[in-house]
Amino acid sequence: MSATSTNVETTSPSEGAPLDTVASFTAPDRRFVTNDDASCRMFKADWMEFFSHARPWVPHVIFIPLIVAALVAALRADTAGYSAVLVLVLGGLIFWSLTEYVIHRYVFHPPQWIEDDTRRIVALLGSGDAVITALPTLRHKFYFLVHGVHHDYPNDATRLVMPPSVSIPLAIVFWYAFAAAFGAASPAVFAGLIVGYLAYDTIHHGTHHASASSALARIWKKRHFRHHYADSERDFGVSNPLWDVVFGTKSSAKPGRDE
Repeated sequence: MSATSTNVETTSPSEGAPLDTVASFTAPDRRFVTNDDASCRMFKADWMEFFSHARPWVPHVIFIPLIVAALVAALRADTAGYSAVLVLVLGGLIFWSLTEYVIHRYVFHPPQWIEDDTRRIVALLGSGDAVITALPTLRHKFYFLVHGVHHDYPNDATRLVMPPSVSIPLAIVFWYAFAAAFGAASPAVFAGLIVGYLAYDTIHHGTHHASASSALARIWKKRHFRHHYADSERDFGVSNPLWDVVFGTKSSAKPGRDE
């Protein structure tokens, strides 16, 4: 069904007034559109659609050489010995883990009704309909663009890792921010940040597409599936639960995966 053929209202629970004539605000029957390894069309423009996809190996091809170069630069710095570089890299890792948590919790996730409303709208669209065009407000569009597509299509293998069109500009921002903050020590901190990011992307892909053959992998998978299928307002840490424990957002519920 195309979005243009529907005549159901989208309503904000706080305002009680229609926002657009696309879908209705009610609690969803399930927390995804499909669990298959399937994609939706996000954009009308083919070039934008192309750059919204990325295979899981792409970040490694781009960023492993960058990590090596940053570590070489750190070791060549006059003020940095091996032990100092190690400490700075660990600092970058910790900084990444907090960044991952903060972005996931406060940027990726809007109020629950936006998530639910977006999912109902997407479920009404035809396979060739561009989702971003069909969504009624900027809040809906932004949520789906940065994270909603993953919650609605959680096993889409081409949208599990951050596309280079986003990751490269972000890396440039962090590089210059660290240079301003840490000076000669910045390459080591930056290397730690990128190691953390690659770990995040790798673990995230594995939780959806790799078999949980070890106890640690099963813990990661269960935690992340709780976030997807039971309560998207908890378990924001993908690569580790540290900040969920610190800020009280670690869930103890069993995964509620809907099939």
